[in-house]
Amino acid sequence: MQGYRIPAIRMWATTSLVAASLSMVAVAAFAQDAVRIGLATQAWWPTVVAETAERQGLFEKEGLAAELTVYQSGGETFTALAADAADVISIQPSIVATGRMRGVNARMVAQGSDANYGWHLIVPEDSTINDVSELEGANVGITAAGSLSDFLAQWTLHEKGVTFNPVPLGGGGLVPNLLSGNVDAAVVFSPLSFQVMEQGQGRSLIDYGREIPPHLNSGWAASDAFIETSPDVLQRTLNAIYGGVAWLQANEEEAVALLMELNQIDRVTAEREYREQFSRLSADGAMTVEGAQLANDLAVIGGMTDLAPAEDIVDTGIQPIPTEF
Repeated sequence: MQGYRIPAIRMWATTSLVAASLSMVAVAAFAQDAVRIGLATQAWWPTVVAETAERQGLFEKEGLAAELTVYQSGGETFTALAADAADVISIQPSIVATGRMRGVNARMVAQGSDANYGWHLIVPEDSTINDVSELEGANVGITAAGSLSDFLAQWTLHEKGVTFNPVPLGGGGLVPNLLSGNVDAAVVFSPLSFQVMEQGQGRSLIDYGREIPPHLNSGWAASDAFIETSPDVLQRTLNAIYGGVAWLQANEEEAVALLMELNQIDRVTAEREYREQFSRLSADGAMTVEGAQLANDLAVIGGMTDLAPAEDIVDTGIQPIPTEF
């Protein structure tokens, strides 16, 4: 997170002018409210959005000092929220729904995506497996138990009538273990999925963005306590985040360059990620209980149980107003 820079003061400046200048900087710094943002894995779209908002000074414009922390999975990010180590997190609603039934009172506060864009079930290019049915008894990599990749793996088990073994590998371990043959397949998120396919290292057996109907797929969540005690900070946080989305969608060339930098991918992969992922992100964060119910229904299909009712896992009281850039 960038700190404040105090301009060099000319030798002829008076002591009082120096003191006044430093005082103004101190007041400006003190005026900022801190917000801790938890991000589930480095390469998932929320991390790029949050980093964009930071680089464009959108949190600062909203009077916020944002602390961005990247975790290894959605489950780990939710644990941080439960432990009061994060205020706002990127997450999928199924984790919020199961967490609420276990006493972690949190709700989705804005939608980010309505489908699993960029998520693929991938096998190595030279694999003899050509159909999901051939994964019977195989090892399939996921990031962590309870994560979105785990949900998609469970959905595959249920919908495709196949039995395989989900293997937690962490976000950074999916592709290395897939390409080294430690697992037979992996549920991979963008841009890693696009990179593997564009470089001819892997093939997609399932494009989850196409196969699963639109729903409250993923977005941003906060604890009930934060929603109730800090609604203004939450409002400004979401304003900055959706200002980041607006910047990305209005500046394709710069956005592609940013994707190349942050995710360390080539231009072809970045252009595909932008086209198939970032151009489709929600521009206003609007949610509905119906969308949350569809998410719950899909979670049940994916093998999840003990889900809180849809109306209890969404808070539609705050409408993001994207910060101008």
